[in-house]
Amino acid sequence: MEKIFNKIKNTIDHLEILHNIFTNKGNFDNTNQFSFDIYKKNELLLNSMLDKLGFCEQLYQCKGRQMILADFIEYVFLGRGYYAIKKVEDKETFIKAILYFVNLLICYEEMTVSDSLRKKYLKELAENNFSIKNEEKYKELINFSGKIGLSEKDTDAPKKLNRYFDSFFPKTAGGLWHELLVYIFLLRRDIGYIIPLLLHQRILSGKKHIVPPDFLVITYEKDLYGIEVGTKKEIQSGTFSLQTNIPTATIDTINSRVSDRCPICKRWIPFCDFVIKNFSNFNTDINKPEIKCLEQCDIYSEKEITSGKCPYTKYSRNPTKTYDYTQHKFATGLHYHYRCVLNNLDEKTRNNLINAKDKIALKTHYPYYAGITELLTKINSI
Repeated sequence: MEKIFNKIKNTIDHLEILHNIFTNKGNFDNTNQFSFDIYKKNELLLNSMLDKLGFCEQLYQCKGRQMILADFIEYVFLGRGYYAIKKVEDKETFIKAILYFVNLLICYEEMTVSDSLRKKYLKELAENNFSIKNEEKYKELINFSGKIGLSEKDTDAPKKLNRYFDSFFPKTAGGLWHELLVYIFLLRRDIGYIIPLLLHQRILSGKKHIVPPDFLVITYEKDLYGIEVGTKKEIQSGTFSLQTNIPTATIDTINSRVSDRCPICKRWIPFCDFVIKNFSNFNTDINKPEIKCLEQCDIYSEKEITSGKCPYTKYSRNPTKTYDYTQHKFATGLHYHYRCVLNNLDEKTRNNLINAKDKIALKTHYPYYAGITELLTKINSI
């Protein structure tokens, strides 16, 4: 990531130097003084128009900051970075890069439960961006201790502080990573040409505008479909379809198999190396999202998995009368960090669970999204 940030800084520095050359009158001699005058006049007029539009507030401000941060990342990956893709092998590497980056986004969520990490982050932000220190809720947030940015039943913070906390991250709790994962999910399905519209959420005409879905798909049979990430946008999608006659499908992110937050530690569970290796390999057939770790993993041994050495293994089990190793408080059907389950059981129950080598309970998942099955079936049947 440091390389990316340095490249972006180089771009900004380059443009700023270009601008500064033309705003310094001393750089112009008597033969081209008129160029300085024209530049300054047009700069003043440009600034006036941008101020009238409130243009610069769309580039960085407290309100909607999480969207601005996410847009920047989507520009890096989907606006410029994808030009690096020149052959099939590059697409596989690109998918792998997206998965590793999503794991970084998941790591940022650590600040929902870590007071010390959150305070260090907020303090450094304010030191480098003085306007943040003057924001209305900054002092309240940096002095806050407890869980924040979680669902209402799990958070210790009031709703307004939760929303303010969210503004410091690029679309927290999966917003950004779902958009990136849906993109590679569609790429891997090879259903046609994928057009990301994540940076074009309003498409203008001379008199009107439309709000498009997050992606357009042009199938190999020359059909056109819209893809909207996230439910609760049915009216928006329906309006777009009526305006354009382009059918739109909605992808369900709530019931997807990529966003499990451990109920014990409240941290999200990232993708493991086995998932990243196989999902990024176009020659690997993936028929279902669930992976049985003890049967399929080729990175950790059975002993390492059952003892909790793998930090990515999930535990999900319903209690049964037949097996005593399912008789504990975490056999609820929810998805936990397996290591969190082990760390929160008494020694006897923990050893019983380890020795059980439960092939059903120990699992992880490939990226998978519900709500698009019918569309994929229709496209594949054409």
